[in-house]
Amino acid sequence: MTQKVWKYLVLFLAGSLFLFVGCSEKENNKKDDNGSIEEISAERFRSNRIFIKHGLQIQCWLATDNFKLAGEAGQPAYVMQPSDWALTGFTGPTFYGPPLVNTSFFKHFPGNQWAIAKAPHGDQIKVGPTDHEKQSGFLSDDQKTYLDKLVTICFGDEEVYSDANLYFLKDWYLTARKHYPDALLHNNQYPGLWSTSNLRKYVKVAQPDLITYDRYYFHTSDNDDYIGARDMSQHLKTYRDVALEGWDGNKKEYIAFGQYIQGFVNQGTYKLTESQLRLYYFMTLTFGGKWLNWFRYLQGDGYGGTTAPTPWSLLFENGIPGRPSIYMTWANQCNKECLNLSDYLVRLKTSDVRYVAGTSRYSEGQPDNVDVFNPTGSCIKQIYGRFFIDGLEADDGADLYLGYFDIIPKEEQGDPSFFKKQNADFFMVTNGMASKLEQEATSLSQMVTLTLDLSDFDNQKLYWINTETGEKEELEAVNRTEEGSTYKFLLKGGTGTLFIVE
Repeated sequence: MTQKVWKYLVLFLAGSLFLFVGCSEKENNKKDDNGSIEEISAERFRSNRIFIKHGLQIQCWLATDNFKLAGEAGQPAYVMQPSDWALTGFTGPTFYGPPLVNTSFFKHFPGNQWAIAKAPHGDQIKVGPTDHEKQSGFLSDDQKTYLDKLVTICFGDEEVYSDANLYFLKDWYLTARKHYPDALLHNNQYPGLWSTSNLRKYVKVAQPDLITYDRYYFHTSDNDDYIGARDMSQHLKTYRDVALEGWDGNKKEYIAFGQYIQGFVNQGTYKLTESQLRLYYFMTLTFGGKWLNWFRYLQGDGYGGTTAPTPWSLLFENGIPGRPSIYMTWANQCNKECLNLSDYLVRLKTSDVRYVAGTSRYSEGQPDNVDVFNPTGSCIKQIYGRFFIDGLEADDGADLYLGYFDIIPKEEQGDPSFFKKQNADFFMVTNGMASKLEQEATSLSQMVTLTLDLSDFDNQKLYWINTETGEKEELEAVNRTEEGSTYKFLLKGGTGTLFIVE
């Protein structure tokens, strides 16, 4: 052939190859005319599906075992002792430092659930996903090995609100939904970091699956009579309301919510009491939250690959592995009790929350955004608590919090067939009393008196879920009159449980 013919043949072949590659790349990336990745629609009520699949989440921040990457990022790293983790009862670790996975953990707990914080790069969100991340995802091969047990991904942490960050998060969520459709997506703030209106805008635009916050309520400097339930209830109610309003703002596409637990020695000086710890757990559940996260495991200070003593650790004495503290026992017990409610609560959605005032000496007063209990429209006609001391009811009692629930219908990815009675009533009661002066929650127990109108129910019976065993148990009325049936039950400080009327 002549040189000219060869030249045209080469140009023809090159052009054909270009067209083939270009068409293939366009098909694989599914790009629109503007060059952006095709949007994957957010799955309505995905949080219901995932919580029913995995259960309530009570996670715990756990460091990486990659000393090199952690050191470069200024993050702690350590090799966790399996025997220590086995004592905790948490549903899974949350990895927060590069490379956002702890491979040695899975060698010992290969089927364990897990989560990620500060995704995707172990830091706050500063940019959106690259074209490569949009096309191929952002999880490493190590992370993808355990993808079927990845429950939640928190992108960044505690960023200031800005429209730039809002749309960064939106793009990260779009990317994650495409590649990891079974992981719940969220960001985390502390109360007041974002205004409520900004939080609403974020939910509408970015469409997270849940919203979460952290607030560490208890300090050495607190007054001796500080209880904390009122402050906690106001923050829970704010996040609950925004979550229920959902993506569209009219409660038709609601999402989930939750909060972090004060799992460290606050300011290096204050160790919270058992009742204060229990408030985190049971107030969250009473308000309808389904996600809790212990901040944090704290095996030593962990920096530089060493396990040096630290005054900030709660789960271990001075943070030393193999030396679990009383807080390990308390955490395990709280985890057990809440997870004994899990099968029920993941199939229920919050419908109302009410405040029940204690006597004047111990009441914190009505929270700004929580309505007072009203018997109208409820089977509950009367409820109050009195301290239970030496086997007797005292004259005084503290505040109670009352949460109402409905069965999640099938069209909202619920599992209504779990319940034998579809017309049952569900509610939680939590003892809102906590104190820095009493180390154990038993000393703050209240005997709760509850009067119900059972006339509209087939069985006319009250059951509760025994948090110690997870069993559904019938409660016997102590009195029955025309006004209703009266029951009495004991709740430790900061503790609650679920009741069912059938």
